[in-house]
Amino acid sequence: MSFSGDAKAVIALTTRLGDSGRPSLSPTRWDRFATALADAGLSPADVFSAEFDPALPGVAQDVAESVRALLADAAAATVAAAELDQMGIWTLTIVDDGYPAALSERLGRLAPPILYGAGPAALLAEQGIAIVGSRNVDEAGAVAAGEVARVAVEAGYTVVSGGARGVDQLAMNAAFMGGGRVLGVLADSLQARIRKPDVLRALDSGTTALITQQVPLAGFTPGSAMGRNKLIYALSRVTMVIASDLDTGGTWAGAVEALKAKNGVVAVWRGPGEGPGNERLAELGAVPVRTADEVLACLDIEPPAPPEQLSWME
Repeated sequence: MSFSGDAKAVIALTTRLGDSGRPSLSPTRWDRFATALADAGLSPADVFSAEFDPALPGVAQDVAESVRALLADAAAATVAAAELDQMGIWTLTIVDDGYPAALSERLGRLAPPILYGAGPAALLAEQGIAIVGSRNVDEAGAVAAGEVARVAVEAGYTVVSGGARGVDQLAMNAAFMGGGRVLGVLADSLQARIRKPDVLRALDSGTTALITQQVPLAGFTPGSAMGRNKLIYALSRVTMVIASDLDTGGTWAGAVEALKAKNGVVAVWRGPGEGPGNERLAELGAVPVRTADEVLACLDIEPPAPPEQLSWME
């Protein structure tokens, strides 16, 4: 896989590829630095010019120092990305044509500069129907997850989920077995996932893709789980919460955050198998859904406009 000069700059400045100790720029810092580049009439690729000075107007001193350090070993990061490609893991940057517009539109300056993935990247092009929920879902909730996935597949939508045990995997399996498209957004190691025979079979089918915003070797952390949740909601026309705990857990936190941030349409299951937090999510603004077919009606709801995000310059 060949990278454009702009893509190489994003890889060099926003990843820890090649060295886990690299002082990579966070999404917000990258946004500010990219804005400063544009204001100076420069493109990301211009950072590789021998005359380039990262101390641009509006760029904080610590950011400029980080950029200098990152550029010093930029080649190592690009080589590491090429090595991932040889393993079947692609790297997509925010300056590439295939980067999903929904992430930039929904997340603004919080959009991840880099996505890593395996399987067809084209699945990122259209927003799907997300199905999420508790790891410890009961039998009725498991049936509901499968039925919503079936309805989504029959309507021609990609099923998006997080790949975790419980609702996520139940929905993804139902969609795959039903001949549908599946997009898994991971909070754990993509590199480890693609070694599993069942995952390889799904990826080889051409109907399944797995993505992550963290370095593919990195494992699960609470922070990576919250980052994953943001992507799931942003990549979906509607996100169906099958079962959530009340006031605790990743499903609850992800749904509440999405409602507060107006990150797409949030629906919540109010039928057999719902979780103890589902009623409260409906009170907070999630759309109550009582039959699997009702999820399609949520597609007609205009997504709330996310609050304006200002790119404050440090």
